[in-house]
Formats: sequence, C-alpha cells, structure tokens
Amino acid sequence: MTKIMVLSLLMMCVTAPSRILPVFFLGERKLPPFAESLLHYIPYAVLGALIFPDVLTATDSIYSSAAGAIVAMILGWSGRGILVVLAGGILATYITGHYIGI
Repeated sequence: MTKIMVLSLLMMCVTAPSRILPVFFLGERKLPPFAESLLHYIPYAVLGALIFPDVLTATDSIYSSAAGAIVAMILGWSGRGILVVLAGGILATYITGHYIGI
C-alpha cells in the first residue's frame, strides 16, 4: 500500500469513532440547544480556516485570487447554492486574471 492509502486509513480510524459513537450514547435523546448550535457551525469554521489561506495563493496574482474569493463569499452569504458559489468564484478569478490582467 502506498503512503496515501495508509494515511487515508489512519484518518478514517480517527474520524469515524467521533461520528459513530454519539449515535450509540445518545440514542433518542437530544443535545442541549447550545451544544447543537455549536456543533452545527464547527465544520464551516474549520473548512474556512483550512481553505482561506490557499485561496489567496491559488493563482499567480493575489488580486485575481482575492477577486474570486470575494465573489464567492458574497454569493455564499446571499444564500446561493454551492455550485453557483464555485462557478462564480472561478469565473471572477478567470475574468480578473485573464481580461483585466491584474
């Protein structure tokens, strides 16, 4: 097995229990509202922290990358679907980098 396969299996072994065990311990009971709302927003915060630094270095120009990120944030904030957000960010990056030449 390659290193990537081993790492993928190890990551699965680490993350799977955190997703499976609460089902057995909680059963039909619900979490307190504060804990439920906290757990609802954690994936978005983690995803944003992982993606945002790389967004600004995705192209040769930080300006075209920033333009795509700003458009994607505006579309996401306005409640558009993920495909619209992705397509809008990519299109804004392309237009800014190719036609404006920044």
